Amino acid sequence: MTGYAENATIANGFLEAGMQMITKPFAVEALATRIRDMIQS
Repeated sequence: MTGYAENATIANGFLEAGMQMITKPFAVEALATRIRDMIQS
């Protein structure tokens, strides 16, 4: 989870292969969906 823009975070190499990210602010439903998707994959 980050407060930075998604493009800036990816461009600066903060994410390693296979990592997921969600940018703030986000709805709780969006977080739940992201977690559910990660568990299912």
